[in-house]
Formats: sequence, structure tokens, C-alpha cells
Amino acid sequence: MMYKRIMVFFAAAFVLGGCSTQTTDESVVESSDSVAQSSEEVRTESVSSESMAVESSTATEMSDEEDDDLAQISEEEVAKAEIVTDISQYEELVYAKDTIDLSVYESRLVTDNQGTRVMLFSKDNEQVYKTVYVKNNNWLKVIDLKGDKLLLNEKIK
Repeated sequence: MMYKRIMVFFAAAFVLGGCSTQTTDESVVESSDSVAQSSEEVRTESVSSESMAVESSTATEMSDEEDDDLAQISEEEVAKAEIVTDISQYEELVYAKDTIDLSVYESRLVTDNQGTRVMLFSKDNEQVYKTVYVKNNNWLKVIDLKGDKLLLNEKIK
């Protein structure tokens, strides 16, 4: 009886062993290749989606910033703004004068802090132009508030 069991065991092992030779090895290799390819595709898609998200958020921030720049200044801010009689003391306005004639407008200093200076130019209590000067990188924007567009957007000096 013991002899029959041993023979059945070896016969089953032989039959099962014979069925799984090259095919199994190839499918294992193919399977590991497809897993590697799939994980590479996932990494590529992940990096791609991350970079797209960063680009999208950067574009959104830039768009929001430009929208803020193109917006008129609130009446409350205008009321708080300091009237400027001598615009020659502001270095960036030398460049703005090339774009618009500032002498015909009332000038107001809306914001002047370490990072930026915002000036408003109005005529007959109507906001016409605004300048935004970013001090740390010498960037100047001259904005036509009536036309809702940038007239100048560049590094100066």
C-alpha cells in the first residue's frame, strides 16, 4: 500500500511538473515585464499629472494676479491714498512716462511697502491708469484701467 502511494505521488509530480515547463517561466517574465511597464506608466502619469497641476495652479495664480492688477482700486483705498504732487521722486515713473503722459493726471500713492508700490492716475475723479512696481526685481506694470489692459509689463533699469 505504501508503494502505491509513493508511485501515485511521483506520477502526479511528474505530470504536474511536465505541464509547467517553459510556458510558466515565459509568463512569469512577461508578467514581471508588464508589471514593470505598468508601474512605469503609473509613475509617468503621476509625474505628468503633478506637473500639469503645478502648471495649472501657477497659471491660475498668474491669471488671478493679472486680474487683480487690471482691477480698479476700491473707493475706500482711493480715499486712503496719499495725493502725490511731485512724481519725480518715484524712479519707476521715468519709464511709465514713456508710455503715458502722467502730467495731465492726478497722482495718488495707494500702496508703498517693502515689496511693491501701487500708484493711481485719475482725471475728473475717474481712474484712468495704475502702475504696479515690484521693487525686489524692478518689475513695472502700467495698466490702462479704462481699456482693461496692460500697456507695459517688463523689468526696468
